[in-house]
Amino acid sequence: MSGNHILLVDDDVIVNLNLHEFLQDCGFTVEAVYSGAAAIEAIKREPPNALVTDLDLGPGPDGFQVARYARAARPGLPVVFISGTMAGRFPLEGVFGSDFVAKPFRGLQIAEALRRGMPAATA
Repeated sequence: MSGNHILLVDDDVIVNLNLHEFLQDCGFTVEAVYSGAAAIEAIKREPPNALVTDLDLGPGPDGFQVARYARAARPGLPVVFISGTMAGRFPLEGVFGSDFVAKPFRGLQIAEALRRGMPAATA
């Protein structure tokens, strides 16, 4: 797996597809999933080099839980949270050193946050 492998988690199909395509165009290798449970399964298979996750993922684990699980698998993992509704919870529940980008966002905001967290990435 390349050093710029991103796990993207968002239950909104349109947001997920658009961001997935944008990040790939930026040079990242992206694995996209649509739920917290699917994210945890992906992390079990291969911990990513960075995580981009929505916070409200519907039934099952939310983005905070996914991030904590991912950080347990890969300490120091760069994490970018995205949400249109849960910004107020980020300061209390976000993992240390993570970024938050409010929806609606531009793909460039996510790519820049990833580059800050992944300085060695080639993207």
